[in-house]
Amino acid sequence: MDTIIVKPRSNNEYKEVVTFLRKMKIKTEIYKERSKREILKSIENGAKEAALFVKGKIQLQNAKSLLSEL
Repeated sequence: MDTIIVKPRSNNEYKEVVTFLRKMKIKTEIYKERSKREILKSIENGAKEAALFVKGKIQLQNAKSLLSEL
């Protein structure tokens, strides 16, 4: 089945859409959009971690062990 993406413009629209989908028993997955501030903070934290790794102050986890945690 196809996927439909709905972006309500207000809290009222959001509540109405979610209520309708629940009444119709339609499977929903809700994802909150990240704010510009959250995105920039994430990039900043990644850059700091990369700098610490380059300086030899931290060890990074290898991909294999990272995936094994999932």
